[in-house]
Amino acid sequence: MGDSSLDSFRVLAKEIIDLSNEHFQNLPIAPAAEVLKTIPSNLPSFIGNTDSSRAIRAAYVTHIISNTLCYRVFGPFLFSLGRRYDKADSLFQAMSNELRQKSHRREAMWRQQTLYAAYTASSAKKATNATAGAVVEEIVSQIKPFADPRRKELITIAVTRIVKRAAETWRYARLEREMITARMPAAEDVADDQDVEWPAQTYEGKDFPMGTLSGGAEPQRMLLRLLPIISREPIHEVFQTDTNEPDHGCTYLSGLALYSDALPVISRQHELNSKSSNRSHPDAPSGLDQGAYSTRRTSLDQVRRQLREDRESRSRSRSPEE
Repeated sequence: MGDSSLDSFRVLAKEIIDLSNEHFQNLPIAPAAEVLKTIPSNLPSFIGNTDSSRAIRAAYVTHIISNTLCYRVFGPFLFSLGRRYDKADSLFQAMSNELRQKSHRREAMWRQQTLYAAYTASSAKKATNATAGAVVEEIVSQIKPFADPRRKELITIAVTRIVKRAAETWRYARLEREMITARMPAAEDVADDQDVEWPAQTYEGKDFPMGTLSGGAEPQRMLLRLLPIISREPIHEVFQTDTNEPDHGCTYLSGLALYSDALPVISRQHELNSKSSNRSHPDAPSGLDQGAYSTRRTSLDQVRRQLREDRESRSRSRSPEE
């Protein structure tokens, strides 16, 4: 795929991180209990508006977007088939694996011809747009509880741009002779990652008041994978022209992860410990930041009041014409 693909995947990663950092700074309304249950238990609560809460919340949003892209765009044999045709996609994937066991060359030729036919079909564009739209809706529905409701439209626009870039980039990646894969296993799944080091998310230039305090002697643990590893397999020896410099594959995206010793994680843990010792509302739901809990009703009233004022304003502006 060359340098252009390296740039495409890097731009994609940057857009995901920028979206997470830009639109999830303020959380006026605490998410519902059923949403909170989906958050990994090893993450400290990020339902608040402190700097450490914002950083962890942004990391979680990055994880959701990347994970959904891997599952819905990068994972299937043919992205545009969508969820309605999971069985057909599984059949194509099984055929690919079987051919690959016999001959890498035959599998590559079959895959290129099959995907090219699918991409150039008369209904290809419509199918791709429909599937991409479904992915956008899925991502937005998962991340909107962690944002200000007034930013939903901006978030949808940004997610649409990300999904479009991911789909277009992956379309070209799938037509390459050598297999290109994206993987993002769960944080606790280390079976196939013994020799792979996932880079840590850095927070250089950001100040977390209690993040420099010692976190104890606990060893570093991975809490969350944020970005996938996207790589190309080595060129088969049959196709290598320069025997003096054998090809060892290419990594387009090196992955990214949040670890237990990250500054915002340590800072947030100290914040929560301080709150628990001085909590004035012992009946508050567990896992919620006390500030977000106490302001939830007020924030709801403010949103409703704003909507009511907007309706009244539009009604007054139409009354002269009527």
